[in-house]
Amino acid sequence: MTIFAHMTFAQKVYDAVGRIPKGRVATYGQIAEIIGCPGGSRAVGNALHVNPYAPIVPCHRVVASDGSLGANFGAGGPSGQYSRLKPEGVIFLPAAPGQEFGKVDRKKCGIVIERHPLEPFLPENSRILFLGSFPPPKERWSMEFFYPNWINDFWRIQGLIHFADAHKFEAGGKCFDEDRIIEFCKKQGLAFFDTAVKVCRWKGNASDEFLEILEPSNITEMLSQMPQCSTVVTTGGKSSEEFASILNLSDVPSKSSGARQPGTVLPIPPVGSFADISIAGRPVRWWRMPSSSRAFPMSLQKKAEYYSALF
Repeated sequence: MTIFAHMTFAQKVYDAVGRIPKGRVATYGQIAEIIGCPGGSRAVGNALHVNPYAPIVPCHRVVASDGSLGANFGAGGPSGQYSRLKPEGVIFLPAAPGQEFGKVDRKKCGIVIERHPLEPFLPENSRILFLGSFPPPKERWSMEFFYPNWINDFWRIQGLIHFADAHKFEAGGKCFDEDRIIEFCKKQGLAFFDTAVKVCRWKGNASDEFLEILEPSNITEMLSQMPQCSTVVTTGGKSSEEFASILNLSDVPSKSSGARQPGTVLPIPPVGSFADISIAGRPVRWWRMPSSSRAFPMSLQKKAEYYSALF
């Protein structure tokens, strides 16, 4: 997450716009939301109108909320903006009668700002809280629960550990059995959420590489609802980094490393290991596990060996 503390409004705008990938567009309102100024779309437009860093700060990748091009675009109006977006692979809808250019197809080329679609799953008897980064886009879901992507192996890992059967939680038609999974989690005392409540998907996909967290989760509040929970598990690199950021670990004591000087940072545990920390005066063991995504280069069996240490 970019640090804006010492930036002017215009610098925040240029910083955000500078991260719009080639082939994608954002709206003025989305840029305002990303920099923490919802409703500031007009001010964003004013800042971009005098953008001193073009084309390094690609203001041509910012469009109106309906996908239309800017009449006052600084480098030649709509035709100038179109001439820059089209070669970058931006897709346009057919032009309306009497119009030279169509609107940008934001469904295919727009960045996405999304709030978490699920409520935290926090059974009162929970003893382990699993935290991922953020769910994939809904079109990839195979159930309405955490780790819903069919090609994510989290539930196959649990099947191997607890039942020696990687397919234990699978149902027909490339779906997971949501009811069986929820029953299992309640029985085992497993809680779930993610490290983010609100994110920006710069490329509209499930990759953590292009995921920016706009609003982190309240970990302390979640733990307060689970008096028996003494273990937090981050499942992957992105969630581990954000968990560290949320807790401001320079202020969180570690039993393993002892007292630390102000400004030092407790290292993120290596994959498969843990750190004993304290959150709001409560002792917690933080485990970092390998990502259950198949994009993480580790066999299913090896991941199950790491996760089995939790149980």
